[in-house]
Amino acid sequence: MDRGLELRIKGHLYEIREVNDQVLKSRQGFPMAENGYRKTLQSVASCSNPELVDRVANDIKDQIRSREERPNNRSIRRDARMLLADEGIVADNYLNSA
Repeated sequence: MDRGLELRIKGHLYEIREVNDQVLKSRQGFPMAENGYRKTLQSVASCSNPELVDRVANDIKDQIRSREERPNNRSIRRDARMLLADEGIVADNYLNSA
């Protein structure tokens, strides 16, 4: 993964943390969720392109805002796998394990 994509993922994780703090006002359980989100975004990046990484990250933020709870990483991986499949991209083992 190139440095630009790594920074893009870190930026998204920062934004997810900010949305979490604004909406949920608690970080209880967040480090574990953040680790899962990081792995998922890295996996999407290794399989596809920056635009799909953005779409998955934005979906996480939107779900936190709309549901007022953090989505579990298994559902995020499943959604990411379906997004990749819709784009004709084969998901890796990490995304397929959801």
